[in-house]
Amino acid sequence: MTSAGFHLQGASGGTGARFAARVSLAIVSTFASYGLALLGFAVMASAVVRTLGANLKYIYTRPLLINALRTNANHAELLCKGSPNSYFAAIGAALKTGAMMRSRDPKIVVQATVPAYDAQGAVVGMYWKQLLGRIKLAGMAAGGAIILGMTKGAPPILVVVLGVGVGVGYLWMYFYKGEVERSILRARAEILPEVDSAFAGGRYVFPPLPPS
Repeated sequence: MTSAGFHLQGASGGTGARFAARVSLAIVSTFASYGLALLGFAVMASAVVRTLGANLKYIYTRPLLINALRTNANHAELLCKGSPNSYFAAIGAALKTGAMMRSRDPKIVVQATVPAYDAQGAVVGMYWKQLLGRIKLAGMAAGGAIILGMTKGAPPILVVVLGVGVGVGYLWMYFYKGEVERSILRARAEILPEVDSAFAGGRYVFPPLPPS
């Protein structure tokens, strides 16, 4: 075989190797794109699903809780235990701390209930803030998936759909978090005084003291 033939064979072999490398890179990018998109969507879904179990609209639950505090404050405390990631948890903390004071004096009761409410309200707010931050990371993964998918021209349709789903989930959590924070502020002004009144008016029955 002549030197020209060897040269032509080597050139064609090099071209084939480069083509195979590009194909392999495209396959890897596609699989990575799908993986990131699925991961981001799964993280988003795991966070958003928690809002479904804690969907306590303030305008509907406010009358229920106020009525319980005005009739049987101990029952109101039981209601609050069932919703640990809402303003119910802050009201429950105020009731629990107020009961520890074992006082009917409004001035003493307020010194216990208000700090307890504020502390638990901050915990609830931080819980939803962390979930929102988790969805932000999911959004970064979904964005990376779309970018990887574009390396071969256009991202796969499924990757785009999952990315859009993550964006919708972020907006849902953003507005839900804002609603939770507003309900905590409103309950502090509208429901927390009912807690103090329940103690002062004797509508909360203190648990018996342990035997000495």
